[in-house]
Amino acid sequence: MKKQMCKSGLAGAVLWGLAACSSSSTSLGEPVGTAQALLGSQWVDAGPTIGQTPVSLDIAKDGLLSGHSACNRYMGKAEISGTSVRLVQSGSTRMFCFPQAVMDTESRFAQALSQTRSVKKEQGLLLLLDEAGQVLWRFKPRP
Repeated sequence: MKKQMCKSGLAGAVLWGLAACSSSSTSLGEPVGTAQALLGSQWVDAGPTIGQTPVSLDIAKDGLLSGHSACNRYMGKAEISGTSVRLVQSGSTRMFCFPQAVMDTESRFAQALSQTRSVKKEQGLLLLLDEAGQVLWRFKPRP
């Protein structure tokens, strides 16, 4: 029994090592890759909170997205095809919030959503990326 567990453990370690060296991850981070990796996930802004409510991103199992954009709530749909991801905001509440920095954050986030073309995970963070692979927004898992 001990020998079998030892062999299983060794085989698992070898497979894990091969997976860690596979071409599916890069030095820039782990590509999220499939829709399954995003569906059912909840994220909150990894940066400092401006105002009372942090920017958040919730992607339901059916691809519907929702969250806070600093002041207002928004909703939309995640369109995922292979490694391509588009986050389409279809609506939001329309409150005006103070200070102006809150509204500026909201505007920047709406722009980031509309420009997102892919995502990747890096050091536990979810990064929204534009067409050129530049980081638009950083999220950490929601506690």
